[in-house]
Amino acid sequence: MTREAITDRLANGDVLLLDGATGSELHRRGVNVSKGAEPGKLGPWSATANIDAPEVVRAVHEDYLRIGVDVLTSNNFWTSAARLNMVGLGSEWERYTRAAAEIALAARDAVNPHAYVAGGIAPPVHGDLRSEFLDQTRVLTDAGVDLMLAEYVGYLHDFAVAVEAAGSTGLPVFLGVRHVTLDGTLQYGDSFEDLARELRSLPVAAILLMCSSPPEISACLPRLRDAWDGPIGAYANIGYTINPNFGQPGEQWHLIDQETYGPERYAGYVREWLAMGVSIVGGCCATGPEHIAELRKLIPMRAG
Repeated sequence: MTREAITDRLANGDVLLLDGATGSELHRRGVNVSKGAEPGKLGPWSATANIDAPEVVRAVHEDYLRIGVDVLTSNNFWTSAARLNMVGLGSEWERYTRAAAEIALAARDAVNPHAYVAGGIAPPVHGDLRSEFLDQTRVLTDAGVDLMLAEYVGYLHDFAVAVEAAGSTGLPVFLGVRHVTLDGTLQYGDSFEDLARELRSLPVAAILLMCSSPPEISACLPRLRDAWDGPIGAYANIGYTINPNFGQPGEQWHLIDQETYGPERYAGYVREWLAMGVSIVGGCCATGPEHIAELRKLIPMRAG
């Protein structure tokens, strides 16, 4: 079907609901997202689930779609060759990348054909960001995603590289900026004015603060709003932390905390963000369908 361009919806003032976490939700549903990882080295995290547990990946996507999310994120966070190589699967990166897109698209088409699918990719850490993003963007575009979500970017010099590579096929690009601080800065002390200068003249459809606590996002959204005049958004990490017992039988690399920021408390923060003028809201690590269902109540469903 033909969908209105997501950039047009943002230009028209629509507020879009992003999904919640995929990796930690797979973990919560019993998938071993730490497969092959070593203490202190997360490896490809949830990427292996695209082949090992595709039915669970699809079930997570479908649960978010039934709530009425506008944007679904494919499980491509670390399907890069560099990340998969950490567990001996680097040569199969394209298979894992394409599988994630196909699962998300099939779920979208079955449950809510009006939703958009974002190809969600993150820096490989041990690989070349530009080449990894170019490769994954090519495969995801060919599979049929609607936009790219270049997320978990933190270094100032990586922002422009990520946007240029993720936008290389002409798809709209959302940029996810990680680990912002209570002091109102980016992860490594750079300012939001620095970020805006790096992105000047680049085709960024939206900037989203992500994988930071709700209070950190609340502290930084006004700074981002002052520095950037395009669409902005946020999706917070509510409690996915390193497990000190990882390496012991049955233990996964992270611990999930859904109690500190339950659905209603998280929605209270999102209500504040909406008042600050954000255009896109959702959830990052440890959020689940119950959190996104609370956010849906804050954003009127679009007819049709």
